[in-house]
Amino acid sequence: MKSIRTLLAVSALSAAAGAFAAPMPNSIVLEGKAVVPVLKTEVIRKVQGQAPVRSVEATVFEVSNQGKDIVAREIQLQDNQGQFSDKQLSIPVLKQGSVIVPTSKIELNKTLKQDGQIISQTRKLDAEGMEFKKGQEPVKRTLQLDQAQAPESGVKLSHAVLTENGAVSKDIVVLSEEE
Repeated sequence: MKSIRTLLAVSALSAAAGAFAAPMPNSIVLEGKAVVPVLKTEVIRKVQGQAPVRSVEATVFEVSNQGKDIVAREIQLQDNQGQFSDKQLSIPVLKQGSVIVPTSKIELNKTLKQDGQIISQTRKLDAEGMEFKKGQEPVKRTLQLDQAQAPESGVKLSHAVLTENGAVSKDIVVLSEEE
């Protein structure tokens, strides 16, 4: 019985180690859900006498609910590599479900300060992409996101507009307060 437990523990550990070493795929499709890498930015900071710090920021689109729900996620990683990664984001592969291939992304972040204190922060995001579904015509999708936050009051206002081929499909306004 002990040998079976040891064998199972070793096989589970080796399977987990193999999963960490695998590179990120072009797209992941899970029963009507597609995850597509969009943008990857790498910055290496070097300070004399210290190890270099590489910051990697990536944006991925998650598409689910038959293409009706689109979520953009930001991923941030840091390590001590002194050189840029030679791996590029690949072209997404069309599989079951739908895949959005990004065509552009513009992000603008503003911070307003007075006497060293932050008065307001705003973020504006404009993203475009083409959605491909098997057996259907491609659809041009756009996302316009405006966010404003006042740290003193703890209020955050978000406005998102989603369009399909130029026609507005969703227009959402969210007002949230910190607790």
